[in-house]
Amino acid sequence: MARILLTGFEPFGQNPDNVSQIILARMETSFVVSDPWERGQGENTKIAPVKVEVEKQLLTVDKPGSLMVAKRVLNGENWDVIIHMGLCEMCESVRFETRAQNILDMRIPDNAGRQVKNQLIGEHYLSCNPTMVSAMSFPELESIEISTDAGTFLCNETYYRTLEAISHKTINQNLPACFIHFPRATKLSVESSIKCLKEVIARLLFKPVIDVAGALIIDRNRFLLARRNSESEMPGHWEFPGGKIERNESAKSAISRELMEEFGVKFDAIKVVGKHYHEYPRFCINLNLVQVSGDAAQIFDNQLLWSSHDEVSWFSNLKGINIAPADEMLARLVMSRINAK
Repeated sequence: MARILLTGFEPFGQNPDNVSQIILARMETSFVVSDPWERGQGENTKIAPVKVEVEKQLLTVDKPGSLMVAKRVLNGENWDVIIHMGLCEMCESVRFETRAQNILDMRIPDNAGRQVKNQLIGEHYLSCNPTMVSAMSFPELESIEISTDAGTFLCNETYYRTLEAISHKTINQNLPACFIHFPRATKLSVESSIKCLKEVIARLLFKPVIDVAGALIIDRNRFLLARRNSESEMPGHWEFPGGKIERNESAKSAISRELMEEFGVKFDAIKVVGKHYHEYPRFCINLNLVQVSGDAAQIFDNQLLWSSHDEVSWFSNLKGINIAPADEMLARLVMSRINAK
């Protein structure tokens, strides 16, 4: 079972209602969500549905309201996920906010008459847990926009205070918390907004699965691997060059795009020659290995264009190299096929 704290706001300004309050009122307090990700084959990849228990809290549109959840967090209360909801007056679609800005600059007074202008909230901006960003970004949901701008009013202030309180926890410091902006009900029905909310919840409760394309570049009895640079996730690991498959994109089209973006070299995709599912602590990988054709020498010539790697080399075996765990099985398979020729 997963426990979620779900919040919404009262109406503010000239708004006769607040869609987040309406969603909060209509959302079930108990329901079941299934794994939304496509995982690899095998019994160990099948994950049972999760029962969700929702605790609701309506927040006031003033400073005490912005601190309600933060105080509960600091008092030791705990949930599996905290989801704040708010109205975005100008939005056309649902927005998943990944960052709370370190600024309070109110266009209108809050419901207590407070109107703060251009004032810092803390020391720096705060972001939600990186796993939440991965869960929402790869690939993005068609109905939800990923945003780094939560505004400068009460929504942003509330989000900031909650993330700030979580950062001060000694237990469960990685408690996931996010903010979702919903458009007016005249732009998106409440039913559609609730459907989007449930899609978000499903993604947040199951470990995300990222679809990745890797390039198989062969030269006689050796194949090409690239080492991730210090700015990348898992720096120092060798891997098949490539990257994430975007929404509505095939592995073959993804690998051609990624090789151009990462190395500035055009390669043509031939066929998918292998697939492997690997589970990391924070996320899982569906690696699609795509055989490609092109001039590999150009990769070495274009080192100034490399975006994610700091070294590229040919290999006929894996001795002494720190290969990414998700790539190892397919690398050994390629190695065995090359050596068998």
